[in-house]
Amino acid sequence: MLRTWLICVLALGGLFGGLLSSASSAFAVTVTVSIPPLAGMVAPLLGKDDQLNVLLKPGVSPHGFQLRPSHLRTLQNSDLVLFVGGGVDAWIEKPVESMTKPHVKMMALPDLTRLSVREGGLWTKNADRDTHGDGHSHDHDGYSETDNHIWLSLPNVILMVQAVSKQLQSLLPEQAHVIQRREQRWLSTLRATDQQLMQLLAPVKGQPFLVLHDAFQYFEDHYQLKGVGTIRLNPELPPSLKRIHQLREQIKAGKVRCVFKEPQFSEKRLQAVISGLPIRVGSLDPMGQFVLQRTPQPITDYVLYDAFLKQMANAFVECLAERKGK
Repeated sequence: MLRTWLICVLALGGLFGGLLSSASSAFAVTVTVSIPPLAGMVAPLLGKDDQLNVLLKPGVSPHGFQLRPSHLRTLQNSDLVLFVGGGVDAWIEKPVESMTKPHVKMMALPDLTRLSVREGGLWTKNADRDTHGDGHSHDHDGYSETDNHIWLSLPNVILMVQAVSKQLQSLLPEQAHVIQRREQRWLSTLRATDQQLMQLLAPVKGQPFLVLHDAFQYFEDHYQLKGVGTIRLNPELPPSLKRIHQLREQIKAGKVRCVFKEPQFSEKRLQAVISGLPIRVGSLDPMGQFVLQRTPQPITDYVLYDAFLKQMANAFVECLAERKGK
């Protein structure tokens, strides 16, 4: 009799546990993003039962990246897919659309600030930028001539967070009010961070610098920093001898205070430009890997977007600020 009672209890317990598990999964979503900064941007919108996947792992360049069968399985099992669109993560676009998965293509969102691609080498002020007075590019329909590093604009990120929040509320209508509260808290944090960084970066606005490739234009534009050129137009290709000569002449003339490398790319070609010259070298990373390198035991493939912004701002200040005795 006792044995029969125990068997019934265990069976009912297993059934009840299964029902709880099913109920829990019914109120959770699996979100997959193409690159780490998108994960850091949307993670605060998600609950503890939700799953967040990042396809591009830290330290891997998005240029030339190819999806593997395991990536395709991850996409197939996702409730929502987020990607930038354009050259940064073009490798995800067709697979996602062929699966007819709910997704958000960030470049297609309305009202984003869009800046035109600048030519490699040295830039003249505003010569390579085709914008309206409100900072929006004329190239709204085709993105081939648009700089697609749009996640480095905090105003753009606010619009992206709002768009993703709406998608999550549609997927989880029972949790809509909870997601809305998360959204408001997160946007409040981002706006406060923005004000902090405005003050932090104000003293270095006028200091000229070079970047390895033109990934940081949106950050420069928002915080009014003075980028004067790029070593490479394509981060995978070496600069021409002519460009190396032009850049070295600028550095010799004292018109560049700092040059920024990126952790995903070899420093050999950077050294061809700066070898033997009095120039500071900093490190910037549009994917957030540099932040993870400074974390003792990273447990995720991304950092939250506010930490990502703060690290980038600190990198600019460290390399561009006036130093005592100099």
